[in-house]
Amino acid sequence: MASEKKASAWVKSKVSHLYRHVPTGTYYARAYVGGADRWATLETDVYSVAEQRVKKKVAELKQGRAAMKALTRGLATVGDAAKAYETAVELDTRLKPASVHYRLQTIKGLLDSWPGLATRKLSDLTDRDCEEWAKKYSKRVHGTRYNNTLDTLRHILQIGIDRGLIHRNPAAKVGKVKVAAKKLELPSREKFVELLKQIEESGAWCARDCADLVRFLAYSGARINEAAHVIWKNVDGKQGVIWIHGNPETGTKNSEVRQVPIIEPMRELLDRLSVEPKEPRNPKRQGKSYVVTVTECREALETACEKVGIKRITHHDLRHLFATRCIESGVDVPTVSRWLGHKDGGALAMKTYGHLRDEHSQEMAAKVTF
Repeated sequence: MASEKKASAWVKSKVSHLYRHVPTGTYYARAYVGGADRWATLETDVYSVAEQRVKKKVAELKQGRAAMKALTRGLATVGDAAKAYETAVELDTRLKPASVHYRLQTIKGLLDSWPGLATRKLSDLTDRDCEEWAKKYSKRVHGTRYNNTLDTLRHILQIGIDRGLIHRNPAAKVGKVKVAAKKLELPSREKFVELLKQIEESGAWCARDCADLVRFLAYSGARINEAAHVIWKNVDGKQGVIWIHGNPETGTKNSEVRQVPIIEPMRELLDRLSVEPKEPRNPKRQGKSYVVTVTECREALETACEKVGIKRITHHDLRHLFATRCIESGVDVPTVSRWLGHKDGGALAMKTYGHLRDEHSQEMAAKVTF
């Protein structure tokens, strides 16, 4: 019975190696490589697009296998190890699609920034080579990008160690850079009201929808991909919570369902949306009871910020705005952290918003009299 249920989740297309995942509609490439059944997402639910991508994806999977074979010889290059690492990343089912995409970007960034690296023999790479690359690259990109690309270099070279081609990692001692915490510059309560008004009165066909998405993000602290997949069944008005499940295929960022409280502004928004139901324009989102009708509002936000005269904010900044308002209202950091879906007990939230807690404490202390 279990095998029948698993099989029914996949439908083979007329195109060789092309399968559709029924629950999500996403297409995958399936190939038998190196004695194992390999699956790789094509990152689309459009058949014509998947049909164009599947041959290339199967070829990449087989290239990865060829690279692994090359790593059994003493002439193996860094490029061989990089291809093997790339394939391993693409096939790692534990990684979210966004994480896979980011890691692949760091591989490309590494090879683009280091001319000739791909053809260098693994055994010829030295500590000095890695240090010289790091010195140049750290000046060209943001600290976080540099640190993650350095990690990618180490992972690639580790493959050489695992294969017995080199005995130590020449990038092991290369130092990372300290990344300064992002300074949050968020709109005041008054400016946020102006921002919403500016978006609603922009004249765009989706003006009201975009403003409501901004409200939903700011009142829930949900990530944009999480907010886009909230359906009315996830809203529990009696308990006063919204259940955040994330993308049906990949879940939330930490793969756990969480609940956020329905604060008063959110309740007002939900009450209005429930009596003014509106179907999304996107046919693929119609009939699925989504709470918000649009899935992004970046351009509307940027334009409104410019007109209101505040620094540009992003979808993710609205998550920061939610956390900031909660802490300023007296909610403790561990609780806010739980609402945001952090799994570290509040460490990240404390690092990001700790100064707000200190400012609030000082304000409260000023009210103490004897």
